Amino acid sequence: MTERRVRFTEGFFERLEVLLPEERGANGTPSVTDFIAFEVPAIRDRLAVDALGVTLPIGSPAVRVSVTSGVLLSRIAVYVRVDGEDVEVFDLDLDLDLELS
Repeated sequence: MTERRVRFTEGFFERLEVLLPEERGANGTPSVTDFIAFEVPAIRDRLAVDALGVTLPIGSPAVRVSVTSGVLLSRIAVYVRVDGEDVEVFDLDLDLDLELS
């Protein structure tokens, strides 16, 4: 099985900068850099291998969502468009209710 090409749009990173701080928070909130280093590679890999299997269609037939847990955050939703062998990740939502022990 051939992997799909996965591309994260500028809009994805702009949204990420709105949701997460530039520096790691004192309460454990991950920074933008933390998310890129720890969450993005696994998201990319999952979408590259099985974009249609790990996403669900929503609203528009062209838009799909993948809801997953990550290393730093328990709930991550990424919104994608799948076109042939390409996957475009264009938006995300994060659950930032951190339960730190």
